[in-house]
Amino acid sequence: MESVADFARRRRHGLILGALMALAATAYSTLSLVKFATFKASVFDLVIFDQAVRGYARFGPPAVPSVGMSYGMGMDFLQLGDHFSPILAVLAPLYWLYDDPRTLLVAQAVLLALAAIPIRRYAERRLGAVPAHLVAAAYLVSWPVAQAAGFDFHEAAFVPLLSAIMIERFDAGRPAWGVAAAAGLLLVKEDMGLLVAGFGVYLFLTRRRLEGAAFVFFSLGALVMIRGVLMPMAGSPPAGFHWAYGAWGTSLGEVVLAVARDPAGALWQMVSPEVKVDTLAFLLWPVLLTALASPLTLVAVPLVVERFLSDRPQWWGADFQYNAFVVAILFCAGADGVHRLRGRLAARRGRRAGVEEAAERPEGEPPEAGRTDTGRPEAGRSEAGSPEEGTSPGNRSVDDPVNRRVRWDPVPHWAVAILVIGLTLVPKFALGNLVESSFYEGEPHVAAAREAVAAVPDGVVVEAVNSVGPALTARTTVLLWGPQSHNAPWVVADVARWSYPFGDFDSQRRRVDEALVNGYRKVYDRDGYIVLNRPS
Repeated sequence: MESVADFARRRRHGLILGALMALAATAYSTLSLVKFATFKASVFDLVIFDQAVRGYARFGPPAVPSVGMSYGMGMDFLQLGDHFSPILAVLAPLYWLYDDPRTLLVAQAVLLALAAIPIRRYAERRLGAVPAHLVAAAYLVSWPVAQAAGFDFHEAAFVPLLSAIMIERFDAGRPAWGVAAAAGLLLVKEDMGLLVAGFGVYLFLTRRRLEGAAFVFFSLGALVMIRGVLMPMAGSPPAGFHWAYGAWGTSLGEVVLAVARDPAGALWQMVSPEVKVDTLAFLLWPVLLTALASPLTLVAVPLVVERFLSDRPQWWGADFQYNAFVVAILFCAGADGVHRLRGRLAARRGRRAGVEEAAERPEGEPPEAGRTDTGRPEAGRSEAGSPEEGTSPGNRSVDDPVNRRVRWDPVPHWAVAILVIGLTLVPKFALGNLVESSFYEGEPHVAAAREAVAAVPDGVVVEAVNSVGPALTARTTVLLWGPQSHNAPWVVADVARWSYPFGDFDSQRRRVDEALVNGYRKVYDRDGYIVLNRPS
């Protein structure tokens, strides 16, 4: 039965973690909501997810006309054909409370923060309560989480929480919840089968061969089923809309065979260009490289390989949400790695202390109690091989140099160091915006953007420039304004700033000129924002 002291201690730790998560979720929400208010969000991708979740909230299909019209697939195109993310349906009830894309931004902030709970539990079993808090805090300020929170909403928001639950529950000997989390991951995105397969390899190599083999076969089977059957049923072409491996083949099987035939070429592509090396360094440095000492890092490898073998430069770097898919894995691996290193260090020092004791012992004197003649620790020793608190090898004085070497524990120093590293990286990435006053003020053209939004009536179909669409999606059907006209009755253009997906700035002006020639009239024109309407 739990003692009062244990209950009080557990409650205290829970309150500390809760306060850290609340602070982090507030920071993430502030970051994304300010970007939304200052027109730094985008149609691709915030409007896409808003339209999908709104479809679920209305008990309909997750239609994403913004994507469908851009792909030439029509207004009824399903989000499941773009990326397989049926897990978005769990957010639908939030839209019954507040039907607005900002709901997704706050939900994302909470999901990212919640991952600190299983990360801390995993770390506590290896490192103790206080270092585990530091690990959780280091995760909360980490740059992959900040980048995800600072760039619209993405399905990546679910992955840190689910992957950490999967790892922690298996580690706790409660695999049922771990299996449920793995199943949830397969509903996040079509390539999550690679992550789950990586976890299966980890289980197999850590002597859980039956579970590991089951994870690998089931997850790879799910990957093939999703990409080959379910997504085409939702309107995706056989290779999908995001196939980025033309240099290796036109299908997953061809890529695997090509890599097997040219492993040296694949390894070279993993580190070339240099931005990939930089990304790897940024991923491993926040845990002081200790993730490399843990087999758990294997879970992240398939997703990293998938990105680095692609021909999409935006997938290689640290600018977007892609690193959030592996961040929780690497923090758990870092905690496991330093735990393993501590055990090896303690065992080595214990052996060294035993040798020195034997050298100091008078000839013929028997070994001390609690130690075999081989110098191996017996009862009264901790799992890591260091003495339990209150004991010392050979009854040495606490001030004895040998004893100090045996008792030194790298874990507290590592835990403090990774939090300091995380904090020092904050200014370089998205969370650093929160301490800049100019971030909250926005650009001078924001007032004109708000007026342009107000000029568009409710309930219409509107082609909107990428930065303005999120402000319209709650009350209109937004399509992305681009080089190809979709003949929407309303258009919100920007001819003063370059906007995705235009290839050059001049083509934006030409699009407006073409619209005016084809019967549109100007409703609003200020600071580069032009609102056009085609009379019915």
